[in-house]
Amino acid sequence: MTRTRLSKRSVGLAGVALLALCGLFAWGRPWATAQSDRYRALLQQLRVASVELEQDVLRERLGLPQLHGSQAPAFAALRARADALRDFPSFLSREERGVLGAVLDGYARALEDDQALLERSRQAEARGDRRASDVALQALLERSASAQAERLMGTFLQLYEEAQRANERSRIVLFVVSVVLGAYVLVVLVRLSRVGTQLALLNQDLERRVEERGQDLVRASADQRASEARKAAILEAAPDGILLLDEEGRLLELNPTAERVFLLSEAQARGRDFLALALPASLPAGKREEVAAALRDTARGATRVESPCLRADGSMFPAELTMLRVPGEGPARFTAFVRDITERKEVERMKNEFVSTVSHELRTPLTSIRGSLGLLEGGIVGEMPAQALDMVRIARTNTERLIRLINDILDLEKMEAGKLELKLAPLECHELVEATFAGVRGMADAAGVSLRADVEDAPKVRGDRDRLIQVLTNLVSNAVKFSPSGAEVTVRVRPEGAGQVRFGVVDRGPGIAEEQRQKLFGRFQQLDGSDTRSKGGTGLGLAISQAIVNQHGGRIEVVSELGRGSTFTFTLEAPLRAVSGSHAVVGPVRDASRHTVLVATADLELSTLLRGLLTNEGYRVVRVSSLVEAAKAVEDVLPDAVVLDTQMPDGHALEWVRGLREQPRTRDLPMLALSGRSSEEEGVGRPLWVDWVPKPLEASRLLAALRCAMRRPGQARVLVVDDDATTRRIISAQLEKLGSVQVFEAADGESAVELARETPPDLIVLDVALPRLDGFEVVDILRQERGRATPLIVFTARELSRADQRQLTLGITRHLMKARSTEEELVASVRELLSGLLSRKEAIEPTRKAMS
Repeated sequence: MTRTRLSKRSVGLAGVALLALCGLFAWGRPWATAQSDRYRALLQQLRVASVELEQDVLRERLGLPQLHGSQAPAFAALRARADALRDFPSFLSREERGVLGAVLDGYARALEDDQALLERSRQAEARGDRRASDVALQALLERSASAQAERLMGTFLQLYEEAQRANERSRIVLFVVSVVLGAYVLVVLVRLSRVGTQLALLNQDLERRVEERGQDLVRASADQRASEARKAAILEAAPDGILLLDEEGRLLELNPTAERVFLLSEAQARGRDFLALALPASLPAGKREEVAAALRDTARGATRVESPCLRADGSMFPAELTMLRVPGEGPARFTAFVRDITERKEVERMKNEFVSTVSHELRTPLTSIRGSLGLLEGGIVGEMPAQALDMVRIARTNTERLIRLINDILDLEKMEAGKLELKLAPLECHELVEATFAGVRGMADAAGVSLRADVEDAPKVRGDRDRLIQVLTNLVSNAVKFSPSGAEVTVRVRPEGAGQVRFGVVDRGPGIAEEQRQKLFGRFQQLDGSDTRSKGGTGLGLAISQAIVNQHGGRIEVVSELGRGSTFTFTLEAPLRAVSGSHAVVGPVRDASRHTVLVATADLELSTLLRGLLTNEGYRVVRVSSLVEAAKAVEDVLPDAVVLDTQMPDGHALEWVRGLREQPRTRDLPMLALSGRSSEEEGVGRPLWVDWVPKPLEASRLLAALRCAMRRPGQARVLVVDDDATTRRIISAQLEKLGSVQVFEAADGESAVELARETPPDLIVLDVALPRLDGFEVVDILRQERGRATPLIVFTARELSRADQRQLTLGITRHLMKARSTEEELVASVRELLSGLLSRKEAIEPTRKAMS
């Protein structure tokens, strides 16, 4: 009721205010009339003064005395009055002021005309020209300034009346608006009065509800206290340190575990900067920035980072930090979970040590065992009984299976650690498929399964050749393994949009059930069932393949139907252009210790080609373009070999060579002839030349001939460097089976360097892990000497990165893994890098005897 009476009083006050407003509009005026009256008085005075001036002019003409004066000062006074009238009243608009100003301008001109006519009349009177004086006076009276003053007065009164009418209209509009607004106020006040009554009722209901809610809050408060007690107990019992930080990273609270981890109390830690408290000063700047970035990035969810942390006593411990933003309004709050991972790091260290042990202590002896069994199987100790031969074959097969298992485990560990390096290069799809088929064809033939390549206009792909062949081999071997005899396994390659190439391996096996596909790519996972288990395998092949494809930016997908077979597919990137440096050859270090080759040719293009080819192989090249320059170069510094174009511009090359053969100093100088015709066509015998290389030039033949020319006579010499005596014996036995190879053995790096200096080898087979000097140091030393162009096979159990491979390079170099390469691959690489020395020995020795 109180609210109702107050509302009525408010309505009454609003009505009185509305009536007062209406009275003010009806009685008041929007502008004062004093300004208008003053301006009108000035106009009246101007008009009277103008009439008086004209009267004085007439009285002067009639010879009567003037009452006011009609001289120049009178005209000046009128002009001053007219100028004063240019201060227009403020109620006139800009357009109205312009109209009044134009009339004033007309008055000023009329005044000037009157003065001019009066002066003309007086001058005519003075001359006695009465008629001219009357004409001028008549014109003055017809165009008098008083008429213009009258017009000015009328114009002002007309403008004033229009302003009055506009003012009346404005007052009417304002009055109507005021009435409407007042009515609206009354309506609002009436409604407010009604709402007030309703609010009184609602207030009573609200008081009742507040009382009920108060009782509920008391009960909820008790429950909240119990819940907080439980949460506090959980926080106190949590195994991880939990810290609450403000938006600037300062500590607000921490649980007892955090106090124990950092060895300080909550009172000591509160208010301190978390990063300064937890992170040691010796931490690298990059790691500190990583932790700070993890704290900033909590808006996107929990972030986790590993970093060493500092205790109050100065000791450090490895920790896993998890940062999380606390949801809610107000200032930002963050929670940091700190977990001491000392035990985890110890387990990882033990695992790494185990992996290292597996890598060296298991793979090296297994490689030796496999080599020894291979030698026995090959008949190195004579023919064996059939039963014993079967036992040796079984042992060798299982040894290879164990090596593959170890390799797979190490590959997975390397992939998980992110240390698997890919040697990316543009690759031909059909070559990848053919290389895969070459490795699994024996298995397919034994299973009675045919292999078919369906490569359809596929562009090159970008990837690591060895790893992609490993993936395809795993997929194809699995397809062969699960295909029935007489079936066909197809490798299909198709280009796709967006620069992709899709590889697919299709089989006609039993298929894979939907619920079992999730287990395909897990570690040591094999599908259950008697048929599946009978096929054998470690269950690591698909896991490794998936990891390799993932590193290439793809993913292996499976489409299968029970009883209809399976299709495994993955995509690779098709490069739009060749990647610079993907096939770059690591050039040897250039210094004065290299073998010197004199290149004599007048063909500039051929000279440039030879210089690039020989320099890249580690030779020091001296180029001349005539026989005169060649003779001077030989006389100054005797080269190690001469490459001579038989077509020289200043003489016959054969005569020059015969002259060299007759001199003791150059009699044994190796000479390689370059000619478009054969030696028989030229009519030249063998004693003049070490070799005859036809044009167009074949680089491999030239390099092989040059290597043969500068080596010592005798068998092909191979230096085997390995700290494991068993491995050295196996490799030596394999190489000596070639028949014309002399093997030198070294058990450490220093011995290897001494042997290479005393008897320059034609090939070095080098392990990396050596005592005294390791493989890297051996290669660095040989690079500084004449052994820099020696072919090299790095045969090691260590995984080599790209940087390692670049450092372990002399001449033509191959990098082989002991556990991944068979003895046959090693022997094939040796045969390739000896570059014909095995087959040319018999031909070279008679040539050298004839030259001597």
